[in-house]
Amino acid sequence: MLPKITTAIAVFGFLSLQGQAQLNVQSGATFFMQAGAQVTVQGDVQNAGTLNNDGSLRVQGNYTNTGTYTGVGTAGVLEMYGTGNSNITAGASVIPNLLINKTGAADIVKLNASVTVNNTFNLTNGVFTTDPVANPTFALISPAAAAYTFAAGKEVIGRVTRTGWSNGAARVFNGTNMLVTTNAGTAPASLTVTMIPLSAGGDPTQAEREVKRKFNFTPTGGTGFTADVRYPYLTAELNTNNENNLVPWTLVASEWNARVTPVTRNTGSDWVNITGIPAADLAQEWKLADPNYTMNVTAFLRGNWNNPTTLMRNTLNTGNLIPLAQPYNALPFSYTGTESVGVIPNANVVDWILIELRKPASGLAPDATIGTLIGRKAGFILTNGAVVDLDGVTPISVPITKQGSGNYMVVKHRNHVSVMSFAKASNATGDFSNNFSSLANVYQKPAVSAPAALLPGNATLYGLWQGDVNGSGAVTAADVSLVNTAFIGPAAGNTNVYNVRDVNMDRNVTAADLSLTNSAFLGIVNTSTSRPGTQAQVPVRKPVVSHVPGENNSVE
Repeated sequence: MLPKITTAIAVFGFLSLQGQAQLNVQSGATFFMQAGAQVTVQGDVQNAGTLNNDGSLRVQGNYTNTGTYTGVGTAGVLEMYGTGNSNITAGASVIPNLLINKTGAADIVKLNASVTVNNTFNLTNGVFTTDPVANPTFALISPAAAAYTFAAGKEVIGRVTRTGWSNGAARVFNGTNMLVTTNAGTAPASLTVTMIPLSAGGDPTQAEREVKRKFNFTPTGGTGFTADVRYPYLTAELNTNNENNLVPWTLVASEWNARVTPVTRNTGSDWVNITGIPAADLAQEWKLADPNYTMNVTAFLRGNWNNPTTLMRNTLNTGNLIPLAQPYNALPFSYTGTESVGVIPNANVVDWILIELRKPASGLAPDATIGTLIGRKAGFILTNGAVVDLDGVTPISVPITKQGSGNYMVVKHRNHVSVMSFAKASNATGDFSNNFSSLANVYQKPAVSAPAALLPGNATLYGLWQGDVNGSGAVTAADVSLVNTAFIGPAAGNTNVYNVRDVNMDRNVTAADLSLTNSAFLGIVNTSTSRPGTQAQVPVRKPVVSHVPGENNSVE
Protein backbone atom coordinates (compact mmCIF):
# COMPACT_ATOMS: atom_id res chain seq x y z
CA MET A 1 0.00 0.00 0.00
CA LEU A 2 1.30 3.45 -0.90
CA PRO A 3 1.67 5.68 2.14
CA LYS A 4 -0.15 8.93 2.47
CA ILE A 5 1.75 11.40 0.34
CA THR A 6 2.44 14.52 2.39
CA THR A 7 5.24 16.12 0.35
CA ALA A 8 6.01 15.01 -3.21
CA ILE A 9 6.60 11.84 -5.17
CA ALA A 10 7.39 11.39 -8.86
CA VAL A 11 6.71 8.31 -10.93
CA PHE A 12 8.82 8.22 -14.11
CA GLY A 13 8.14 6.58 -17.42
CA PHE A 14 10.28 3.54 -16.60
CA LEU A 15 8.42 2.91 -13.33
CA SER A 16 5.14 1.12 -12.85
CA LEU A 17 3.43 0.83 -9.47
CA GLN A 18 1.00 -2.09 -9.54
CA GLY A 19 -1.56 -3.43 -7.11
CA GLN A 20 -1.59 -0.59 -4.61
CA ALA A 21 -4.55 -0.75 -2.22
CA GLN A 22 -5.03 3.01 -1.74
CA LEU A 23 -3.58 6.28 -2.97
CA ASN A 24 -4.07 9.34 -0.76
CA VAL A 25 -2.46 12.64 -1.78
CA GLN A 26 -2.86 15.04 1.12
CA SER A 27 -3.27 18.79 0.92
CA GLY A 28 0.03 20.47 -0.01
CA ALA A 29 1.52 17.28 -1.44
CA THR A 30 2.25 16.50 -5.11
CA PHE A 31 2.05 13.17 -6.92
CA PHE A 32 3.64 13.38 -10.36
CA MET A 33 3.40 10.75 -13.11
CA GLN A 34 5.49 11.27 -16.24
CA ALA A 35 4.51 10.10 -19.71
CA GLY A 36 4.75 6.31 -19.97
CA ALA A 37 4.41 5.74 -16.22
CA GLN A 38 1.54 3.66 -14.87
CA VAL A 39 0.08 3.43 -11.40
CA THR A 40 -2.57 0.81 -10.62
CA VAL A 41 -4.61 1.26 -7.46
CA GLN A 42 -6.86 -1.62 -6.43
CA GLY A 43 -8.70 0.54 -3.91
CA ASP A 44 -9.62 4.22 -3.76
CA VAL A 45 -7.74 7.30 -4.92
CA GLN A 46 -8.18 10.46 -2.86
CA ASN A 47 -6.44 13.65 -3.90
CA ALA A 48 -6.50 16.77 -1.76
CA GLY A 49 -3.17 18.02 -3.08
CA THR A 50 -1.80 18.02 -6.62
CA LEU A 51 -2.03 14.94 -8.82
CA ASN A 52 -0.22 15.47 -12.13
CA ASN A 53 -0.99 12.56 -14.44
CA ASP A 54 0.91 12.50 -17.72
CA GLY A 55 0.91 8.70 -17.72
CA SER A 56 -1.81 6.21 -16.73
CA LEU A 57 -3.62 6.15 -13.41
CA ARG A 58 -5.73 3.01 -13.09
CA VAL A 59 -8.33 3.03 -10.30
CA GLN A 60 -10.44 0.06 -9.27
CA GLY A 61 -12.23 1.77 -6.40
CA ASN A 62 -13.55 5.30 -6.06
CA TYR A 63 -11.80 8.37 -7.44
CA THR A 64 -12.23 11.51 -5.32
CA ASN A 65 -10.52 14.81 -6.09
CA THR A 66 -10.80 17.87 -3.88
CA GLY A 67 -7.43 19.25 -4.91
CA THR A 68 -5.80 19.75 -8.30
CA TYR A 69 -5.69 17.14 -11.03
CA THR A 70 -3.77 17.88 -14.23
CA GLY A 71 -2.58 16.10 -17.34
CA VAL A 72 -0.94 16.89 -20.65
CA GLY A 73 -2.64 16.30 -23.99
CA THR A 74 -3.91 12.82 -24.66
CA ALA A 75 -1.14 11.07 -22.74
CA GLY A 76 -2.46 11.29 -19.20
CA VAL A 77 -5.35 8.84 -18.74
CA LEU A 78 -7.56 8.21 -15.74
CA GLU A 79 -8.77 4.64 -16.16
CA MET A 80 -11.57 3.18 -14.07
CA TYR A 81 -10.84 -0.54 -14.26
CA GLY A 82 -11.36 -3.87 -12.52
CA THR A 83 -14.29 -5.54 -10.84
CA GLY A 84 -16.99 -3.97 -8.70
CA ASN A 85 -18.75 -0.62 -8.75
CA SER A 86 -17.02 2.71 -8.29
CA ASN A 87 -17.73 6.44 -8.16
CA ILE A 88 -16.04 9.49 -9.66
CA THR A 89 -15.93 12.80 -7.81
CA ALA A 90 -13.77 15.06 -9.95
CA GLY A 91 -14.14 18.28 -8.01
CA ALA A 92 -13.24 21.48 -9.83
CA SER A 93 -10.50 19.89 -11.93
CA VAL A 94 -10.81 18.85 -15.54
CA ILE A 95 -9.97 15.27 -16.49
CA PRO A 96 -8.11 15.41 -19.81
CA ASN A 97 -8.75 11.76 -20.70
CA LEU A 98 -11.17 9.30 -19.11
CA LEU A 99 -11.28 5.58 -19.85
CA ILE A 100 -14.04 3.33 -18.48
CA ASN A 101 -12.74 -0.22 -18.73
CA LYS A 102 -14.34 -2.35 -16.03
CA THR A 103 -13.89 -6.11 -15.95
CA GLY A 104 -17.58 -7.01 -15.97
CA ALA A 105 -20.24 -5.67 -18.32
CA ALA A 106 -22.47 -4.96 -15.30
CA ASP A 107 -19.79 -3.18 -13.22
CA ILE A 108 -20.95 0.41 -12.72
CA VAL A 109 -19.01 3.66 -12.71
CA LYS A 110 -21.20 6.49 -11.40
CA LEU A 111 -20.67 10.23 -11.22
CA ASN A 112 -21.05 11.85 -7.80
CA ALA A 113 -21.03 15.27 -9.49
CA SER A 114 -20.59 16.68 -12.96
CA VAL A 115 -17.21 16.05 -14.57
CA THR A 116 -15.48 17.75 -17.48
CA VAL A 117 -13.41 15.60 -19.84
CA ASN A 118 -11.45 17.78 -22.23
CA ASN A 119 -9.77 15.53 -24.79
CA THR A 120 -10.97 11.92 -24.96
CA PHE A 121 -13.67 9.79 -23.40
CA ASN A 122 -13.55 6.05 -24.02
CA LEU A 123 -16.11 3.51 -22.78
CA THR A 124 -14.89 -0.01 -23.52
CA ASN A 125 -16.59 -2.08 -20.82
CA GLY A 126 -18.89 -1.74 -17.85
CA VAL A 127 -21.73 0.72 -17.23
CA PHE A 128 -21.14 4.46 -17.04
CA THR A 129 -23.93 6.59 -15.58
CA THR A 130 -24.36 10.21 -14.56
CA ASP A 131 -27.08 9.01 -12.15
CA PRO A 132 -29.86 10.87 -14.03
CA VAL A 133 -32.83 9.73 -11.97
CA ALA A 134 -31.44 10.55 -8.52
CA ASN A 135 -29.26 13.46 -9.66
CA PRO A 136 -30.61 14.87 -12.92
CA THR A 137 -28.20 17.84 -13.01
CA PHE A 138 -25.01 15.74 -13.01
CA ALA A 139 -23.41 15.61 -16.45
CA LEU A 140 -20.45 14.41 -18.46
CA ILE A 141 -19.19 17.66 -20.03
CA SER A 142 -16.81 17.93 -22.97
CA PRO A 143 -15.94 20.38 -25.73
CA ALA A 144 -17.66 19.63 -29.01
CA ALA A 145 -14.27 18.69 -30.47
CA ALA A 146 -13.49 16.06 -27.80
CA ALA A 147 -13.31 12.50 -29.13
CA TYR A 148 -15.87 10.04 -27.77
CA THR A 149 -15.29 6.33 -28.44
CA PHE A 150 -17.62 3.47 -27.51
CA ALA A 151 -17.26 -0.28 -27.73
CA ALA A 152 -20.17 -2.08 -29.39
CA GLY A 153 -23.35 -1.81 -27.32
CA LYS A 154 -21.88 0.65 -24.81
CA GLU A 155 -23.43 4.02 -24.00
CA VAL A 156 -23.54 6.69 -21.32
CA ILE A 157 -26.65 6.58 -19.18
CA GLY A 158 -27.83 10.08 -18.38
CA ARG A 159 -26.73 13.59 -19.22
CA VAL A 160 -24.00 14.58 -21.69
CA THR A 161 -23.12 18.20 -22.51
CA ARG A 162 -21.06 19.40 -25.45
CA THR A 163 -19.65 22.95 -25.18
CA GLY A 164 -18.17 25.27 -27.80
CA TRP A 165 -20.91 24.15 -30.15
CA SER A 166 -21.07 25.11 -33.81
CA ASN A 167 -23.32 24.27 -36.72
CA GLY A 168 -22.73 21.74 -39.45
CA ALA A 169 -20.99 18.80 -37.75
CA ALA A 170 -22.53 15.66 -36.24
CA ARG A 171 -21.39 15.18 -32.65
CA VAL A 172 -21.51 12.01 -30.60
CA PHE A 173 -23.22 12.19 -27.22
CA ASN A 174 -24.24 9.15 -25.15
CA GLY A 175 -23.21 6.52 -27.67
CA THR A 176 -22.02 5.91 -31.19
CA ASN A 177 -25.55 6.40 -32.56
CA MET A 178 -26.66 9.23 -30.28
CA LEU A 179 -25.83 12.00 -32.74
CA VAL A 180 -26.92 15.63 -33.06
CA THR A 181 -26.18 18.13 -35.83
CA THR A 182 -27.49 21.69 -35.91
CA ASN A 183 -27.89 23.81 -39.01
CA ALA A 184 -28.83 27.37 -39.99
CA GLY A 185 -29.75 30.19 -37.64
CA THR A 186 -27.50 30.98 -34.69
CA ALA A 187 -25.95 27.89 -33.15
CA PRO A 188 -26.35 27.28 -29.41
CA ALA A 189 -23.31 27.78 -27.21
CA SER A 190 -23.72 24.27 -25.84
CA LEU A 191 -26.09 21.35 -26.18
CA THR A 192 -27.08 18.76 -23.60
CA VAL A 193 -28.62 15.36 -24.28
CA THR A 194 -30.20 13.32 -21.51
CA MET A 195 -30.78 9.73 -22.56
CA ILE A 196 -32.21 7.21 -20.11
CA PRO A 197 -32.58 3.61 -21.33
CA LEU A 198 -34.98 1.03 -19.95
CA SER A 199 -32.25 -0.48 -17.79
CA ALA A 200 -32.01 2.81 -15.85
CA GLY A 201 -35.74 3.47 -15.57
CA GLY A 202 -36.17 5.21 -18.93
CA ASP A 203 -39.96 5.32 -19.12
CA PRO A 204 -41.25 8.28 -21.15
CA THR A 205 -43.92 10.51 -19.64
CA GLN A 206 -47.47 9.08 -19.75
CA ALA A 207 -48.48 5.44 -20.19
CA GLU A 208 -48.49 5.12 -23.97
CA ARG A 209 -47.25 2.73 -26.60
CA GLU A 210 -43.55 3.53 -26.90
CA VAL A 211 -39.99 2.31 -26.89
CA LYS A 212 -38.89 2.33 -23.27
CA ARG A 213 -36.16 4.93 -23.60
CA LYS A 214 -36.38 8.62 -22.78
CA PHE A 215 -34.64 11.57 -24.50
CA ASN A 216 -34.34 15.24 -23.54
CA PHE A 217 -32.44 17.99 -25.33
CA THR A 218 -31.33 21.26 -23.74
CA PRO A 219 -29.65 23.85 -25.96
CA THR A 220 -28.04 26.87 -24.32
CA GLY A 221 -28.63 29.95 -26.44
CA GLY A 222 -29.03 29.90 -30.19
CA THR A 223 -31.98 30.95 -32.31
CA GLY A 224 -33.56 29.87 -35.55
CA PHE A 225 -31.51 26.70 -35.94
CA THR A 226 -32.74 23.24 -36.83
CA ALA A 227 -31.42 19.91 -35.59
CA ASP A 228 -30.82 16.52 -37.15
CA VAL A 229 -30.97 13.81 -34.49
CA ARG A 230 -30.19 10.11 -34.49
CA TYR A 231 -31.95 8.21 -31.71
CA PRO A 232 -30.54 4.84 -30.60
CA TYR A 233 -32.52 2.08 -28.92
CA LEU A 234 -32.15 -1.54 -27.83
CA THR A 235 -34.23 -4.45 -29.09
CA ALA A 236 -35.19 -5.25 -25.49
CA GLU A 237 -36.81 -1.81 -25.23
CA LEU A 238 -39.19 -2.18 -28.21
CA ASN A 239 -42.19 -3.05 -26.01
CA THR A 240 -44.37 -4.49 -28.86
CA ASN A 241 -43.41 -1.66 -31.25
CA ASN A 242 -42.44 -2.72 -34.76
CA GLU A 243 -38.98 -1.27 -35.31
CA ASN A 244 -39.59 -1.05 -39.06
CA ASN A 245 -42.19 1.65 -38.32
CA LEU A 246 -40.52 3.62 -35.52
CA VAL A 247 -40.67 7.42 -35.65
CA PRO A 248 -39.66 10.10 -33.13
CA TRP A 249 -42.36 11.68 -30.96
CA THR A 250 -42.18 14.91 -28.98
CA LEU A 251 -44.22 15.89 -25.92
CA VAL A 252 -45.86 19.29 -26.41
CA ALA A 253 -48.41 20.63 -23.91
CA SER A 254 -48.83 17.15 -22.39
CA GLU A 255 -49.59 15.62 -25.79
CA TRP A 256 -47.31 13.30 -27.75
CA ASN A 257 -46.88 14.30 -31.40
CA ALA A 258 -45.36 12.03 -34.05
CA ARG A 259 -42.70 13.32 -36.44
CA VAL A 260 -43.24 11.00 -39.37
CA THR A 261 -41.03 12.73 -41.95
CA PRO A 262 -38.24 12.90 -42.94
CA VAL A 263 -37.27 9.72 -41.09
CA THR A 264 -34.65 7.08 -41.87
CA ARG A 265 -34.14 3.84 -39.94
CA ASN A 266 -31.45 1.22 -39.49
CA THR A 267 -32.93 -1.85 -37.83
CA GLY A 268 -29.59 -3.65 -37.96
CA SER A 269 -27.83 -0.97 -35.90
CA ASP A 270 -30.99 0.01 -33.98
CA TRP A 271 -31.40 3.70 -34.65
CA VAL A 272 -33.90 6.19 -36.08
CA ASN A 273 -32.83 9.47 -37.67
CA ILE A 274 -34.84 12.62 -38.33
CA THR A 275 -33.78 15.92 -39.87
CA GLY A 276 -34.96 19.50 -39.60
CA ILE A 277 -36.29 19.68 -36.03
CA PRO A 278 -36.96 23.36 -35.17
CA ALA A 279 -35.10 24.68 -32.14
CA ALA A 280 -38.29 25.20 -30.14
CA ASP A 281 -39.38 21.61 -30.70
CA LEU A 282 -35.97 20.19 -29.86
CA ALA A 283 -36.18 21.50 -26.29
CA GLN A 284 -38.89 19.00 -25.34
CA GLU A 285 -39.05 15.41 -24.18
CA TRP A 286 -38.66 12.89 -27.03
CA LYS A 287 -39.19 9.18 -27.52
CA LEU A 288 -39.57 6.56 -30.24
CA ALA A 289 -42.80 4.73 -31.01
CA ASP A 290 -44.63 2.87 -33.77
CA PRO A 291 -47.46 5.16 -34.95
CA ASN A 292 -49.52 2.30 -36.38
CA TYR A 293 -52.43 1.52 -34.06
CA THR A 294 -54.69 -1.49 -34.43
CA MET A 295 -58.35 -0.56 -34.87
CA ASN A 296 -60.63 -3.37 -33.72
CA VAL A 297 -63.78 -2.20 -35.47
CA THR A 298 -67.10 -3.95 -36.04
CA ALA A 299 -69.78 -2.25 -38.14
CA PHE A 300 -72.65 -3.21 -40.42
CA LEU A 301 -73.93 -1.52 -43.57
CA ARG A 302 -77.71 -1.55 -43.28
CA GLY A 303 -78.30 -1.32 -47.01
CA ASN A 304 -76.28 -4.48 -47.53
CA TRP A 305 -77.73 -6.45 -44.63
CA ASN A 306 -78.96 -9.92 -45.57
CA ASN A 307 -81.33 -10.91 -42.78
CA PRO A 308 -81.62 -14.68 -43.43
CA THR A 309 -77.84 -15.11 -43.00
CA THR A 310 -77.31 -12.43 -40.31
CA LEU A 311 -74.40 -11.34 -42.49
CA MET A 312 -73.85 -8.73 -45.16
CA ARG A 313 -73.77 -9.65 -48.83
CA ASN A 314 -70.48 -10.12 -50.67
CA THR A 315 -72.15 -9.82 -54.06
CA LEU A 316 -69.84 -7.07 -55.31
CA ASN A 317 -66.93 -9.35 -54.48
CA THR A 318 -68.29 -12.45 -56.18
CA GLY A 319 -69.05 -10.32 -59.21
CA ASN A 320 -65.44 -9.06 -59.36
CA LEU A 321 -66.63 -5.47 -59.18
CA ILE A 322 -64.72 -4.22 -56.13
CA PRO A 323 -61.86 -1.99 -57.34
CA LEU A 324 -58.29 -2.97 -56.43
CA ALA A 325 -57.51 0.56 -55.19
CA GLN A 326 -59.38 2.44 -52.46
CA PRO A 327 -62.31 4.48 -53.87
CA TYR A 328 -62.27 7.39 -51.39
CA ASN A 329 -59.85 9.65 -53.28
CA ALA A 330 -62.54 12.00 -54.63
CA LEU A 331 -65.03 14.37 -53.02
CA PRO A 332 -66.55 14.31 -50.48
CA PHE A 333 -63.88 12.10 -48.86
CA SER A 334 -60.76 13.52 -50.57
CA TYR A 335 -58.59 10.81 -49.06
CA THR A 336 -55.18 10.66 -50.74
CA GLY A 337 -54.09 7.27 -49.40
CA THR A 338 -52.55 4.82 -51.85
CA GLU A 339 -54.03 1.59 -50.46
CA SER A 340 -54.37 -1.03 -53.17
CA VAL A 341 -54.18 -4.80 -53.62
CA GLY A 342 -53.34 -7.16 -56.45
CA VAL A 343 -56.49 -9.17 -55.83
CA ILE A 344 -59.32 -8.87 -53.34
CA PRO A 345 -57.76 -10.90 -50.50
CA ASN A 346 -60.77 -12.57 -48.89
CA ALA A 347 -63.98 -14.08 -50.31
CA ASN A 348 -65.88 -12.45 -47.43
CA VAL A 349 -64.89 -8.90 -48.37
CA VAL A 350 -68.00 -6.74 -48.80
CA ASP A 351 -66.42 -3.45 -49.88
CA TRP A 352 -63.80 -0.84 -49.09
CA ILE A 353 -64.33 1.12 -45.86
CA LEU A 354 -62.65 4.28 -44.53
CA ILE A 355 -61.55 4.50 -40.87
CA GLU A 356 -60.59 7.77 -39.19
CA LEU A 357 -59.30 8.77 -35.78
CA ARG A 358 -59.96 12.31 -34.56
CA LYS A 359 -58.57 14.08 -31.51
CA PRO A 360 -59.96 17.54 -30.70
CA ALA A 361 -57.90 19.71 -28.36
CA SER A 362 -60.90 20.10 -26.07
CA GLY A 363 -61.45 16.36 -25.87
CA LEU A 364 -65.16 16.96 -26.53
CA ALA A 365 -67.14 15.03 -29.12
CA PRO A 366 -68.81 18.08 -30.76
CA ASP A 367 -65.34 19.42 -31.56
CA ALA A 368 -64.17 16.25 -33.33
CA THR A 369 -64.36 17.76 -36.82
CA ILE A 370 -62.29 16.76 -39.83
CA GLY A 371 -59.75 19.39 -38.78
CA THR A 372 -58.87 17.26 -35.74
CA LEU A 373 -57.97 14.22 -37.85
CA ILE A 374 -54.90 12.35 -36.55
CA GLY A 375 -55.16 9.14 -38.56
CA ARG A 376 -56.95 7.78 -41.60
CA LYS A 377 -56.83 4.60 -43.66
CA ALA A 378 -58.92 2.57 -46.07
CA GLY A 379 -59.43 -1.14 -45.52
CA PHE A 380 -62.03 -3.81 -46.12
CA ILE A 381 -65.27 -4.61 -44.32
CA LEU A 382 -66.20 -8.29 -44.16
CA THR A 383 -69.61 -9.95 -44.21
CA ASN A 384 -69.52 -10.35 -40.41
CA GLY A 385 -68.86 -6.63 -39.89
CA ALA A 386 -65.15 -6.91 -39.09
CA VAL A 387 -62.93 -4.19 -40.56
CA VAL A 388 -59.63 -5.63 -41.77
CA ASP A 389 -56.39 -4.49 -43.33
CA LEU A 390 -55.24 -5.07 -46.89
CA ASP A 391 -54.42 -8.71 -46.15
CA GLY A 392 -58.14 -9.31 -45.65
CA VAL A 393 -57.60 -10.95 -42.26
CA THR A 394 -55.95 -8.82 -39.57
CA PRO A 395 -57.67 -5.81 -37.97
CA ILE A 396 -56.91 -2.60 -39.80
CA SER A 397 -53.81 -0.72 -38.62
CA VAL A 398 -54.01 3.07 -38.86
CA PRO A 399 -50.99 5.40 -38.56
CA ILE A 400 -51.73 8.18 -36.06
CA THR A 401 -49.91 11.42 -35.30
CA LYS A 402 -50.94 12.07 -31.68
CA GLN A 403 -51.31 10.06 -28.48
CA GLY A 404 -53.44 10.73 -25.43
CA SER A 405 -57.07 10.79 -24.35
CA GLY A 406 -60.10 12.14 -26.20
CA ASN A 407 -59.88 10.16 -29.44
CA TYR A 408 -62.92 9.45 -31.61
CA MET A 409 -63.17 6.63 -34.16
CA VAL A 410 -65.14 7.34 -37.34
CA VAL A 411 -66.41 4.81 -39.90
CA LYS A 412 -67.23 6.04 -43.40
CA HIS A 413 -68.68 4.26 -46.41
CA ARG A 414 -69.32 5.54 -49.90
CA ASN A 415 -73.15 5.32 -49.75
CA HIS A 416 -73.94 5.07 -46.03
CA VAL A 417 -74.13 7.70 -43.30
CA SER A 418 -70.95 7.95 -41.21
CA VAL A 419 -70.85 7.08 -37.51
CA MET A 420 -68.53 8.07 -34.66
CA SER A 421 -67.59 6.44 -31.37
CA PHE A 422 -67.49 7.97 -27.94
CA ALA A 423 -64.11 9.14 -26.60
CA LYS A 424 -61.29 6.62 -26.47
CA ALA A 425 -57.89 6.92 -24.80
CA SER A 426 -54.75 5.67 -26.49
CA ASN A 427 -52.89 3.07 -24.49
CA ALA A 428 -49.70 1.12 -24.01
CA THR A 429 -50.89 -1.75 -26.21
CA GLY A 430 -51.44 0.42 -29.28
CA ASP A 431 -55.03 -0.36 -30.14
CA PHE A 432 -58.53 1.09 -30.22
CA SER A 433 -61.75 -0.93 -30.16
CA ASN A 434 -65.37 -0.13 -30.89
CA ASN A 435 -68.37 -2.24 -31.85
CA PHE A 436 -70.65 0.07 -33.82
CA SER A 437 -73.35 -2.61 -34.03
CA SER A 438 -74.31 -1.67 -30.46
CA LEU A 439 -76.17 1.64 -30.32
CA ALA A 440 -74.63 2.35 -26.92
CA ASN A 441 -71.22 2.58 -28.61
CA VAL A 442 -72.27 5.16 -31.21
CA TYR A 443 -72.04 8.89 -30.52
CA GLN A 444 -75.39 10.65 -30.82
CA LYS A 445 -75.91 14.35 -31.20
CA PRO A 446 -78.94 15.51 -29.18
CA ALA A 447 -82.13 16.44 -31.04
CA VAL A 448 -81.16 14.47 -34.15
CA SER A 449 -82.46 11.12 -35.36
CA ALA A 450 -80.70 7.95 -34.27
CA PRO A 451 -77.07 7.79 -35.47
CA ALA A 452 -77.47 4.18 -36.57
CA ALA A 453 -80.41 2.05 -37.67
CA LEU A 454 -81.70 -1.23 -36.29
CA LEU A 455 -80.92 -3.96 -38.77
CA PRO A 456 -84.04 -5.51 -40.36
CA GLY A 457 -85.18 -8.64 -38.59
CA ASN A 458 -82.83 -8.09 -35.65
CA ALA A 459 -83.71 -6.80 -32.20
CA THR A 460 -80.22 -5.82 -31.02
CA LEU A 461 -77.84 -5.12 -33.90
CA TYR A 462 -77.50 -1.72 -35.54
CA GLY A 463 -75.96 -0.63 -38.82
CA LEU A 464 -74.98 2.51 -40.67
CA TRP A 465 -77.94 4.25 -42.29
CA GLN A 466 -78.14 3.56 -46.01
CA GLY A 467 -78.72 6.04 -48.82
CA ASP A 468 -76.19 8.88 -48.45
CA VAL A 469 -75.43 8.55 -52.14
CA ASN A 470 -73.92 12.00 -52.65
CA GLY A 471 -71.90 11.89 -49.42
CA SER A 472 -73.47 15.03 -48.01
CA GLY A 473 -73.84 13.61 -44.52
CA ALA A 474 -77.62 13.35 -44.76
CA VAL A 475 -80.15 11.31 -46.71
CA THR A 476 -82.15 13.87 -48.66
CA ALA A 477 -84.38 14.19 -51.70
CA ALA A 478 -81.21 14.70 -53.73
CA ASP A 479 -80.08 11.17 -52.88
CA VAL A 480 -83.48 9.74 -53.81
CA SER A 481 -83.31 11.59 -57.11
CA LEU A 482 -79.84 10.27 -57.91
CA VAL A 483 -80.91 6.69 -57.30
CA ASN A 484 -84.08 7.17 -59.31
CA THR A 485 -82.17 8.64 -62.26
CA ALA A 486 -79.90 5.62 -62.39
CA PHE A 487 -82.82 3.24 -61.91
CA ILE A 488 -84.78 4.56 -64.89
CA GLY A 489 -81.70 5.20 -66.99
CA PRO A 490 -79.82 3.01 -69.47
CA ALA A 491 -78.94 -0.51 -68.37
CA ALA A 492 -75.24 0.24 -68.75
CA GLY A 493 -75.50 2.56 -65.74
CA ASN A 494 -77.55 0.33 -63.48
CA THR A 495 -76.71 -3.29 -64.27
CA ASN A 496 -73.66 -5.19 -62.99
CA VAL A 497 -72.05 -2.00 -61.67
CA TYR A 498 -69.93 -0.72 -58.77
CA ASN A 499 -71.97 2.42 -58.18
CA VAL A 500 -72.90 4.48 -55.12
CA ARG A 501 -76.53 4.35 -56.27
CA ASP A 502 -76.51 0.57 -55.72
CA VAL A 503 -77.48 1.06 -52.08
CA ASN A 504 -77.99 -2.62 -51.24
CA MET A 505 -74.78 -3.50 -53.09
CA ASP A 506 -76.24 -6.34 -55.15
CA ARG A 507 -74.50 -5.07 -58.34
CA ASN A 508 -77.68 -3.49 -59.78
CA VAL A 509 -79.57 -0.24 -59.24
CA THR A 510 -83.19 -1.31 -58.83
CA ALA A 511 -86.43 -0.36 -57.17
CA ALA A 512 -85.04 -1.95 -54.00
CA ASP A 513 -82.31 0.70 -53.85
CA LEU A 514 -84.84 3.44 -54.42
CA SER A 515 -87.00 2.04 -51.61
CA LEU A 516 -84.06 1.81 -49.18
CA THR A 517 -82.97 5.37 -49.90
CA ASN A 518 -86.50 6.72 -49.64
CA SER A 519 -87.09 4.98 -46.31
CA ALA A 520 -83.98 6.64 -44.88
CA PHE A 521 -85.08 9.97 -46.34
CA LEU A 522 -88.42 9.63 -44.55
CA GLY A 523 -86.44 9.22 -41.35
CA ILE A 524 -87.32 8.23 -37.81
CA VAL A 525 -90.87 8.80 -36.60
CA ASN A 526 -91.27 10.04 -33.03
CA THR A 527 -94.81 9.27 -31.82
CA SER A 528 -94.70 11.24 -28.58
CA THR A 529 -94.31 14.77 -29.89
CA SER A 530 -97.13 17.32 -29.78
CA ARG A 531 -97.58 19.91 -32.46
CA PRO A 532 -97.91 23.41 -31.00
CA GLY A 533 -101.54 24.45 -30.66
CA THR A 534 -102.95 20.94 -30.83
CA GLN A 535 -103.99 18.34 -28.30
CA ALA A 536 -103.22 15.29 -30.38
CA GLN A 537 -99.97 13.41 -30.40
CA VAL A 538 -98.80 13.26 -34.00
CA PRO A 539 -95.72 11.78 -35.64
CA VAL A 540 -92.83 14.10 -36.34
CA ARG A 541 -90.26 13.05 -38.92
CA LYS A 542 -86.60 13.49 -38.11
CA PRO A 543 -84.36 13.27 -41.18
CA VAL A 544 -81.46 10.84 -41.18
CA VAL A 545 -78.24 12.81 -40.82
CA SER A 546 -74.72 12.06 -39.76
CA HIS A 547 -73.84 12.63 -36.12
CA VAL A 548 -70.17 13.02 -37.01
CA PRO A 549 -69.27 16.67 -36.30
CA GLY A 550 -69.17 18.84 -39.39
CA GLU A 551 -71.07 16.42 -41.61
CA ASN A 552 -74.33 18.26 -42.31
CA ASN A 553 -75.71 17.38 -38.88
CA SER A 554 -77.12 20.83 -38.36
CA VAL A 555 -80.07 19.67 -40.47
CA GLU A 556 -82.93 18.75 -38.14
